[in-house]
Amino acid sequence: MRILFLTHPYPNYVPDLLLHGLRKLLGNRVVDYPRKDCLYEGFLGTGIADESQLLRGWFPKDADVDRQDIVLKVSRGYFKYIIADLRAIHRFCPLEDADRLNSTLVLIDGEDTPQRIPYGKYIICRRETDGSDFSIPLPMALPEEVFEIISGFDANQKLYSIGFLGSFSGLCDERSIIIEALAKRYEDAKLAATAVPSAEKSMPEGRLGRRDYYAVLQSCRIVLNLRGAGYDTFRFWENCACRGVHISQRMPLYIPFDFVEGRDILRFSTTEELFRQIDAVLEGTITSEDMINHCRKRLLSHHSTKKRAEMLLKKLSLLTS
Repeated sequence: MRILFLTHPYPNYVPDLLLHGLRKLLGNRVVDYPRKDCLYEGFLGTGIADESQLLRGWFPKDADVDRQDIVLKVSRGYFKYIIADLRAIHRFCPLEDADRLNSTLVLIDGEDTPQRIPYGKYIICRRETDGSDFSIPLPMALPEEVFEIISGFDANQKLYSIGFLGSFSGLCDERSIIIEALAKRYEDAKLAATAVPSAEKSMPEGRLGRRDYYAVLQSCRIVLNLRGAGYDTFRFWENCACRGVHISQRMPLYIPFDFVEGRDILRFSTTEELFRQIDAVLEGTITSEDMINHCRKRLLSHHSTKKRAEMLLKKLSLLTS
């Protein structure tokens, strides 16, 4: 099996994590085209990062990837699948010409809100879906390389009750409202919402480098996930790797092999429900160690980038057989 992966030069979690998993699974039989330089340079998710936020070496090397004569290879049906970041497909061919390709075309919509895609001879995968729109749900996943970094801080002393370190997009941001409520109730919480990095300021005041960020999360008894511009956040998957109880805002998304609420993870819809969940953990009503172990086991069993790639290929095989 050979796969052509059409890329957009700017980072985007869902297609980039899928590409990582496919490369880990199939090696140089997966061709990123054009070469996505930012991934090899250590960027993950954001196109604005200083050295402390880069993840050097997270993406497999591409010394043996053959990017020659791509158009000719496509015309001869050399690739079984052409997987395309939705932002990149129009640079390669108009969607209305998809039926002329000699490969199955798979479009990856990794945007914060579902994009309008006309009907055509292709398969659509989406990050933000509950599966009712006839697309294949494709949430983010966690690279094994990131899990190894996070687990390297397993021995950190628990200094904080609950931790959330993120960004905000405006004064009325929902994250800021929840964080303020938590700060008033839990004095030993580690909470911060910093500005979004920009070209003028890649490291806004209070923002941590990647390894420092993971070290702080691993110093918290509870790690919190709040929705961002979309519901599926990379933070959700990072939190699942931590040795802390993961409490997440409920999301109207379909996650294959989802985490079991009350066994692997805790979820909330209101601030009052969040307070009850936190108090139950801090008071020992919930057995934290069991929940942490269950969460990690499910993460590694079903939600590494490699497992996500395997899941998608099985689905594509069923749809195209």
